[in-house]
Amino acid sequence: MSEFKQHKKLAQQRRMHFFGSVFALIFGGIVTAGLCSAFFPSGPGGTGAGQQEEGGAVPAAAQAKAHEPSEAVWTAAGDVVFHLPFLESGVYLNADTGSYDYNAIFDHCRTLFEAADFSTVTIETSLAGEEAGYSGYPMFKAPDALADALAGSGFDMINLASNHVYDGLDAGLLRTMDVLGEKNLLFMGTRTDEEQKKYNIVEVNGIKVGVLSYVYETTEEGASKSINSIPLSDEAAPLVNSFDPNHPEAFYEEAASSLAAMKEEGVQYTIAYMHWGIEYQTTPSKQQTEMAQKLCDMGVDTLIGSHPHVIQPVDLLTSSDGKHQMVCAYAIGNFLSNQRAEYMQAEMPTGETEDSFLLTLSLSSDEKGKVTLTDITFTPMWTYRYEDSAGAAFAVLPLNDTATLEQTTGLSGIKDAADASAARTQAIIGGGVEKVKAALPLKSAI
Repeated sequence: MSEFKQHKKLAQQRRMHFFGSVFALIFGGIVTAGLCSAFFPSGPGGTGAGQQEEGGAVPAAAQAKAHEPSEAVWTAAGDVVFHLPFLESGVYLNADTGSYDYNAIFDHCRTLFEAADFSTVTIETSLAGEEAGYSGYPMFKAPDALADALAGSGFDMINLASNHVYDGLDAGLLRTMDVLGEKNLLFMGTRTDEEQKKYNIVEVNGIKVGVLSYVYETTEEGASKSINSIPLSDEAAPLVNSFDPNHPEAFYEEAASSLAAMKEEGVQYTIAYMHWGIEYQTTPSKQQTEMAQKLCDMGVDTLIGSHPHVIQPVDLLTSSDGKHQMVCAYAIGNFLSNQRAEYMQAEMPTGETEDSFLLTLSLSSDEKGKVTLTDITFTPMWTYRYEDSAGAAFAVLPLNDTATLEQTTGLSGIKDAADASAARTQAIIGGGVEKVKAALPLKSAI
């Protein structure tokens, strides 16, 4: 039996057990509700404003009802690239138990995600399990402890649409989604069943945010779908959101369909996560700029890019009809990796692979349900590696105040390197940040 058939069978068994367990409660509830309605009848529209009627249709009265004004803060972090030192260092590996603990890596940035109403991060690895074996580049397989650390650091949703999503093959793909679910982490870019939607809708403080997430394919002409040159099985192929860079038309059609469906479901703001571009290039490719413009024309409100392992510029795009503007962060960099400048002399010797930034959106909805981007912040981040007595240690550091960084973190001798990282980030995104800030507030296209 294939991994997918086994997974589906187990899911069906769990559902049957669940429904069998609650049938008596439901039946009893129906009887009780019937008696209550006889003695305590509801007034007109007794289904309740905002509740869904049978069949999933929202009553017209619910659609027209006034919205409660609300505010929400959405934060996006860059890529977690899980290289070998995270597996081998005694700082994170307990040799006696064989267990891992990565919480300390995020000690100095955790409050940023806890302060946000909703936080996302991209992982370039598979949670394939200990039996599959842990590994770094080129086939990343990380311990479940990574998910524990991300959940414990305030993250709410994990972006799985990366070129390493299939490093664990069928079993790894399925297990990754299962593990995240067990940790109460949402995920985007993949789905457990091809009948599920290819997009996510997240309600944050009453504001409905629609999310698209896609990764580029390496599919050769006439061949089956592949990611990172690994052919996907027939069962896995429909479960990963991907686009063919050589033939993006199918992606455009799919994205437009998803955006239209989101609007029908009451989405008020849209974000597209795109895993794309050319590694170690600090400027977007022609294809990136073309695809970004197309997504802007479709009405996407914010685009967040990943994959190049370096930061790329921020821009404010205007739709072809002049009616809509989209914040575009072409790539937000490596949130956590071992791509140190000293190890990257051939690819990127100047340190940009150590840098990233957090993109934080402040959203506000009015009494009509219209959402506006009222503020946006770009927090420079730096991954610092140092040697501990037990091995390599890492710290992800916010650089919004490098003058006091050593004092607040207890890490000495890092100010010059931190200043250099912040300067690199400013050089790449500074102009775009000013452009976006000057245009605020920005209304959603919906």
